[in-house]
Amino acid sequence: MSKGNNKSSNSSAWAPLLPAAMVGTQRHALPDGAAWPGAIGALIQQAQQAAADPALGALRSAAVLAACGLAGARGLEPALGLPEAAPAERVPAPPPGPLNEGLAWVLQEGPAQLQHEALLRLADLGLRLPHGLLPQALEAGRRSLALRAPLLPVLGARGLWLAAQHADWAWAAGVAGADADDPSQWSEGSLAQRCAWLQRLRQRDPAAARAELEQALPSLPAKERADLLGALATGLGPEDEALLERLCADRSREVRQRAQAMLRGLPDSARAHRAQACVARLLTKQRRMLGADRWLVDAPAQADPAWAGDLAERPRHDTLGERGWWLCQLVGQIPLRWWTEQLTMEPPALLTWAAGTDWQEALLRGWHEALLAAPEAAWCDALLARWPQELLHVSDHLLMRALPAELRERHWLRRLGAQGAAALIPAMQDLRANSAPGRVLSPALSQALATQLAHSITAGALTHDASLRFHLSEILCLLHPRSLDLLPAWPRSADEAGGLSDLLASWERLLQLRRALFHSSSSATPTSS
Repeated sequence: MSKGNNKSSNSSAWAPLLPAAMVGTQRHALPDGAAWPGAIGALIQQAQQAAADPALGALRSAAVLAACGLAGARGLEPALGLPEAAPAERVPAPPPGPLNEGLAWVLQEGPAQLQHEALLRLADLGLRLPHGLLPQALEAGRRSLALRAPLLPVLGARGLWLAAQHADWAWAAGVAGADADDPSQWSEGSLAQRCAWLQRLRQRDPAAARAELEQALPSLPAKERADLLGALATGLGPEDEALLERLCADRSREVRQRAQAMLRGLPDSARAHRAQACVARLLTKQRRMLGADRWLVDAPAQADPAWAGDLAERPRHDTLGERGWWLCQLVGQIPLRWWTEQLTMEPPALLTWAAGTDWQEALLRGWHEALLAAPEAAWCDALLARWPQELLHVSDHLLMRALPAELRERHWLRRLGAQGAAALIPAMQDLRANSAPGRVLSPALSQALATQLAHSITAGALTHDASLRFHLSEILCLLHPRSLDLLPAWPRSADEAGGLSDLLASWERLLQLRRALFHSSSSATPTSS
């Protein structure tokens, strides 16, 4: 019997019962057992007679039909014969112990950071996942694109063989690369798949990716135009300027803002040169009899048609006046190196100079926008060292993310040293959001964080600080393994809430796994499971 015939027969068996089930037995009479042939009808009749009322009779009839349907179901005959046996394993699994026993928990419940670390550590040790975890691991890879790269090296021969037997696991069976570049991903995929496909094409052939996007843009809704435009950030170059300029006039504000931000990443664009020419006219060097000469800056007195079309829309209730907004927008389009060359000052000196002008807020906001578009370490370092919260009206989170990891860690080391507990939660938020999968913090920053965490935990912060509890799992995964022993024993009490008790148990298991990963050795006795 074919699958289609099975479905048709099953539907027809339920047909007599459907009217009463849909409108109720008070409005439609319940059919008796004669509506079904043979032994099934007799069994339904018996079930209805034993029911106290028609409604219960309908439920019992449905129960009989469901049971009979399951009993009569037939599986499809396999179209192919049995697959060839899996090849022999060449890579051992971890020996019995904490690491082997904890891997199932890592894949099922562990934070993403711990999953990456465990998989990367297994590969470094020349080990693979135990056979019993392969279905769970392959499912994890199906759900998470980010996990696929670290999973592949530790699946072993059996894992790759198993992936070939199931269509959902084809990503690990040599099909992922072909599927990922399949043009149907662009024409028929979800928005996330289309963005990923366009980024991959952009890496191989920037011009082709730009052409695909240009052709598709007129028919796309605003959300898709904005998200797909972000793919051009990969390999952004002068050839993209014309498209970005056109999109600065897009009917969607989100698309316009994204195109304007991306144009700031093109230091030699016509827009940048127009802004430089205007600001150069606003700068004058004041000669002084005593002391060094100084630079003065003014804001445009009126909008010039030459550059007015380059400005973003001014938000309502903005703290800058109209002239300040014009200056801010122009400054944001100028490459930061222009300022150091034009005024012959380094970034710290430029920030001091800006504080002495009438247009400090406009300058700082413009420099901040330029930094977000094209980060420069020296500028980020200088601005973060004296973050002007009251002028920029935003946190330093976005700029911190633009820094190289070493500079970001240096800032948090300084803040933890200067602010102590007050810097702990902001540091945890930033490091949790911006750390690469599988990467741990430096020993110095880990020691500072672990020391501050120990003080907070000992003082009882876990019972009343929800932010600390929220970020702690990921931070425990980021600490360098040598810093884990600085953490105190978890405080336990007889009256602790059940949720906190579960968290404490989870954190303890997490630390045990991280210690096991750190102390594991590839020389341990391998297993074949």
